Amino acid sequence: MKNKSIISLLVFLMSFGLATTSCEDMLTPDMDRNVENFTGRDTVNFYLGILSNVQEMIENNVILGEVRGDLCEPTDYVSDTISAVANFIPTEDAENGLLNRAAYYKVINQCNYYLARVDTMAQKNNIYYMRKEYAQVQAIRAWTYMQLVQNYGTVPFITRPVENAGTGWESNSPEGTVNADNLLDKLLENNLMRAYEYERLLGLPNYGTFKTGAVDIPHKLTLFPTALVLGDLYLLRGASTSDYERAAAFYYDYLEDAGTIPNGNAGFRVYYNGEDKTYTPNENGDWVMPTLNYNGDLITLVPSAANASIGKTLTRVAQIYGFDPHSSTSSTDQGDAGIALSGQISVQVNYKNRQIAPTPSYINLCKNQIYALQESETKIEYPANLGDCRIDGTIKYMREDGQRRAFIQKFCPRAMSSESYLSGFTFRYNMPVYRKRQIYLRFAEAINRAGFPRHAFAILRNGLQAKKMPAIRYDSVQYDDVNKTFKKVPYLRIVADGTGYIGIDEMRRALDHPDFLDFTDDAKWNSQGIHAFGTGEHKDLDTLYTYDLIVGERMAQEALRAGAPAEAAQRLRYSLLEESNTPTTGEGEGQPTEPDRSDYTELPADDPQVPADLAQQINAVETLIADEMALETAYEGWRYYDLMRIARHKNADNWGAGVSGTQWMAWLISRRSLDLKPYENPTQYDATLFGKLSDPNNWFLQSPIYK
Repeated sequence: MKNKSIISLLVFLMSFGLATTSCEDMLTPDMDRNVENFTGRDTVNFYLGILSNVQEMIENNVILGEVRGDLCEPTDYVSDTISAVANFIPTEDAENGLLNRAAYYKVINQCNYYLARVDTMAQKNNIYYMRKEYAQVQAIRAWTYMQLVQNYGTVPFITRPVENAGTGWESNSPEGTVNADNLLDKLLENNLMRAYEYERLLGLPNYGTFKTGAVDIPHKLTLFPTALVLGDLYLLRGASTSDYERAAAFYYDYLEDAGTIPNGNAGFRVYYNGEDKTYTPNENGDWVMPTLNYNGDLITLVPSAANASIGKTLTRVAQIYGFDPHSSTSSTDQGDAGIALSGQISVQVNYKNRQIAPTPSYINLCKNQIYALQESETKIEYPANLGDCRIDGTIKYMREDGQRRAFIQKFCPRAMSSESYLSGFTFRYNMPVYRKRQIYLRFAEAINRAGFPRHAFAILRNGLQAKKMPAIRYDSVQYDDVNKTFKKVPYLRIVADGTGYIGIDEMRRALDHPDFLDFTDDAKWNSQGIHAFGTGEHKDLDTLYTYDLIVGERMAQEALRAGAPAEAAQRLRYSLLEESNTPTTGEGEGQPTEPDRSDYTELPADDPQVPADLAQQINAVETLIADEMALETAYEGWRYYDLMRIARHKNADNWGAGVSGTQWMAWLISRRSLDLKPYENPTQYDATLFGKLSDPNNWFLQSPIYK
């Protein structure tokens, strides 16, 4: 099947065609659209109909994932709808245009209908031809349930197709309810792991190309890899170290075969005034283009048509971010092939559309990063006030009506930085769900909580690849001439511009986890550090963005935020430098030439040491990963969900750091509109917002109330 239009591929099959209200919720099926004799020939169209329902809910999900976080704030032109959600004002479902739980259940119910009727034992030419689609439908249902529990907290769990409106399952499902703690188990009980195994064995389905009317989108980019969905589910639950290890293993499973992240660092301009130089962030397309390229960073997306006559257009997010979209259509007579429709969505900034804007919190986070500019093999410079250059690919400042305003351009990118030219922005014909850089960050989140913070930091600073990893050596020997014993002392042979700061103890502990900490194949692991995309490549000459300095500083900042005395925070600031986990290197240390010790007994090497402050290191690295998620994926729809998930990790506290994740998240979000540097004046925040978010019950949207 090739080059079909979205209107023919993303058909609206068994979905609910009627308008729904909160009391109807997901339980009002359109029975006229049911496929009565569901067989293999129906599955492709039915599966594509499921994707059309994902289109119906994705924009709300993106908006809900951003407006409640720390990177967005309402403007003077905000609607009551957006304002209520952004300020955590309780609102009944369906009384607000963003609150529509039914849209998620439309996807789920159609998945349930498919899974109840698909025959995974059906064969053609000795091939189980339905299993690839079966795996995808399982993955989509699992992903949709995950969005539901992240937004609504606890929701009905239903795996049977709803075929009449009188079941009462909206308030009393026979399968109970699910939340972040039990969702994974419920999905595993309903064969999600079987879907993963089918996908591992058979691969993914491929139905050619979707024509949006403006660009062609490969069908493979609309697929939800089951390994990533399972990784997300284990990471969301985060009930134990085992959950983080399982999450890391699933992410590793995907990334090992996914190919490397395309290079493309955000850059800068240099302005000269005599001998003085001024540096200004200038993304210039190099960083953002891989996120748009269909052979680049993207893994999974939800496509948008160019015109309503071609399919579903996804323009609402762009409008809320401050753009006027305008759609055009043209047609071409292709003879026997019929009329081919094409179109285009053009956008222009409009400050009266701009309902939310970047927060001072986000802008200051970018400005306070350290850019490392290596001018030669022996000279490195840290340009003052440059910060993270990804900011120019994320927001653009525009002058209109006599004012300078920041516009979020993640879905309408423009390379040029002219502030007075209101055009030049391009519409993005998709909503990203997964991309490689994002998954590397979730992988870092998982391995950090699994007990490997130095490996996690390597994902930020250097990337994980064999040519950057230190080698463990055992040719240093320690002798006890009194007891005639010896033991080999492991040490690291450090690689130039590598990740030597991982340290011998963590490297040795990693040997017990080859299922997610083996990066010996350069062909599969050849990606640079995620932080380097915005702040320059961090080589050995860079002595500022290092584990000991950056993590030590964050340990101190987190202690102060939590109310620790200044003296205790100061000790944490320099603790990593004092313990120096990176040993000196050298081959054959301690090798004697005499006397003859051939009759000595070899003893096992000492066990690797676990730092006494490992819990504090993990907590600090986790906050750095949260920062990196903001720098890399801001305004794509995941920020609030990322913060909630990490807050849950801190509350579960599998390493004993004693940190309240609830207070951490409340503190971050309640400071979003204050013009403060990260961790500056930690006792300052919006007390009202902090109070609301200090109660986890207020994290979630209200579910429908049935009378």
